[in-house]
Amino acid sequence: MTGVADTRFLLVFEFSTLEDKSRIETMMAKELLNGLLAPSIVLTEFLKISGARLGAEAARLRLNRLKDRGMHVLPITEEMALAAGGLLLRHGDVPIADALIASPVQTGEADYVITDDPHFKTLRVRTKWL
Repeated sequence: MTGVADTRFLLVFEFSTLEDKSRIETMMAKELLNGLLAPSIVLTEFLKISGARLGAEAARLRLNRLKDRGMHVLPITEEMALAAGGLLLRHGDVPIADALIASPVQTGEADYVITDDPHFKTLRVRTKWL
């Protein structure tokens, strides 16, 4: 089963406390083995948030490490954009980024989104969390 990384999952992985680190690293390793996907919008959000804490170059380095370990970046395709638009027609209060992150599940490219963000429940997309 293939998961889609929400930005929150990558942020928790990078900035977790020592007590949580082992559990999160185990989950990340499993997801990477199963072909973890990250829509390109996730990179945008991750760089914005973690770059403010670490600097842009360090944030890019962390993303590159995840890619080196097997994370696949998905460009936003026409099919994903249309699936996200359909979700937003039904749930207009959800951020556009969340609809784009959910779109690989809608299109059948992935099975679930790795997140605890309640917007994905609103979108009725299968989720998984720690």
